[in-house]
Amino acid sequence: MTNKDYKLIAESIWRAGFIKDKNTIKQQAREKIRRLIVIDLASSLENNNPHFDKIEFYKNCGIYEI
Repeated sequence: MTNKDYKLIAESIWRAGFIKDKNTIKQQAREKIRRLIVIDLASSLENNNPHFDKIEFYKNCGIYEI
């Protein structure tokens, strides 16, 4: 995969962060799930490419605290 592919994936995940739920508990759960997906996906991508920058990927996904 190329850097362009990684950015495309991250942008999709970032946009998913804008989906809001009026129910606070559901919204918090949605954010936790999104965060877990980002962490898991980043680990897989890093295993696939040793030059992959996990921290940059987190930021591009809108995840700033791990």
